Order: sequence, then structure tokens, then C-alpha cells
Amino acid sequence: MSDFKAALPNVIKWSVKDNEFDDKEKNPKTLSLFIPRESIPYLAKHLAAMASDSQKLKTGKVWDYDNQSEVEVTGIYLNAKGKTGEYGDFGNINPSLIAANAPTQADACGLKPPAPAATTADSSLPF
Repeated sequence: MSDFKAALPNVIKWSVKDNEFDDKEKNPKTLSLFIPRESIPYLAKHLAAMASDSQKLKTGKVWDYDNQSEVEVTGIYLNAKGKTGEYGDFGNINPSLIAANAPTQADACGLKPPAPAATTADSSLPF
């Protein structure tokens, strides 16, 4: 796993819990994603890169509210790992960087990639 390069500076956290809203009988579970601000432009760039890569495109079914039926469309899968805990299912989304998504100095949102950790020959602090 030493060759893994993350597409995002900070991972996305997801959780699935019991739905506490008015439609809990129809939809008993709720999914929540927490996307760190720093990762938003990187996620958008990653999704666009996946959409441009024909090998990443798959077919799947989604709900068409106008026709009240499922329709087959082309899209991408964003997979995550997780586990079950005291408050429900949870985990992280940490996609692997793909070549078309290589980081640049500044992105469309004006955020810069995180600076590499500074290393010094000694352990003295700079202040």
C-alpha cells in the first residue's frame, strides 16, 4: 500500500443511522457525508477525471421521479470501506489518485494543495 496516493487532502467521513425525520417509515435509514472544506475542489476534480475515463464508467439504475420508475444511466461508483459502531455504520472515503487528477498548484476554487511536511536536520523549532 506504499504506492497509494490519495486524491483528497482529507478523507470524507460517511455514516448511516436510523432516520429520525418524518419519512422514517418509508426510508428507515439516512446517509450522511462529511466532506472537509479543503477536499471539496479535489473531490470535484476527481469526479470529473473519473467521468472522463471510459474505463471508470459503469451502468447503473437510478430513480426517475418524473416517470416514477428506475432508469439505466451511465455513471461512476465512489466506493468506501466502513464498519458498524455504537451509533450505526460509518467509515471513510479515500479515493486513489488517478493520472488525470494530478494535483496542480492552485485549483478552480482558489485553494492550494497542502504543503508537504517540513523536515529539518535537527529538532529545533523555528520560533
